[in-house]
Amino acid sequence: MFQLGINTCFAVKRWPRPADWAPVVRDTLGLDLVQVSLDLVDLTRGGAALSRAVDEHREAVDRHGITIHSVFTGIAGYSSNLLLHPDERERDAAERWYEEAIEFTARLGAESVGGHVGAYSVPDWADAERRTILWDELRVRLGRLAAVARSRGLQGFLVENLAARREPSTMADIESLITDGDAEHVPLELCLDVGHMCVPGTEGEERDPDAWLRRLGQRAAVIQIQQGDVHGDRHWPFTAEHDAAGRIQPSAVLEALDPESSAPLIFEVIPAFEAPDETTLADLVESVRRWREAIARSEAPARP
Repeated sequence: MFQLGINTCFAVKRWPRPADWAPVVRDTLGLDLVQVSLDLVDLTRGGAALSRAVDEHREAVDRHGITIHSVFTGIAGYSSNLLLHPDERERDAAERWYEEAIEFTARLGAESVGGHVGAYSVPDWADAERRTILWDELRVRLGRLAAVARSRGLQGFLVENLAARREPSTMADIESLITDGDAEHVPLELCLDVGHMCVPGTEGEERDPDAWLRRLGQRAAVIQIQQGDVHGDRHWPFTAEHDAAGRIQPSAVLEALDPESSAPLIFEVIPAFEAPDETTLADLVESVRRWREAIARSEAPARP
């Protein structure tokens, strides 16, 4: 049975505190599952500040009957090269940052953490030898983080398919990073974003969300849903206006997935900061309604 949830990126600069976004999620949208965006959490403050953030999240979700599924990198993290930064000291810092994210996730009681793991610089991407060295190092660093995550009781570490070629963005890229895990390491799991098949320079099935779902959907721990088109990573809501311009069809996504899959469908809608707040809310409500209707149709018994 398909389960809907939402990434709290929708709340950035509007509902920044858990006490602000939790009633929107539960009472306005009628959802009870969230993926917490690290855009709303400053991991660098540590100590008492991080403990306070944990307490605020736990209090808000417990009060509103919400489950935190996972913790995810946001726009701020995506603006960094992270584990593929050209400077080794910066890669080390990114690994420590992810260790803090693992600790935060464990204290929240969520099952996994991850998202954007790294982006090559232009010079490194242009150098085939350097590109290979950094990719091999990325796999080593992810392995270490998978071990830390296991030690803290997590169930997985998420690796997202992304929308630029200097990032993990092809099926082969993702398949070279995800793992089954073992006694000492959590699995490196796919967070499959259906709006990221717009990578310049790719063609054929690489640009087809349904092909990605057919090939990798059953190996995904999370399916992020957003409306978009072939020209860019839009993160639009599912409304009549955007559905007319977009190419993501809920019915096609659901058809490509196993109904018994445990991977939740997580809205990752990023409203424009200048959009009216009431419009943002209305678009989210409409998005949830459209997907619920599509799920109901997909789960209805066939007529004899």
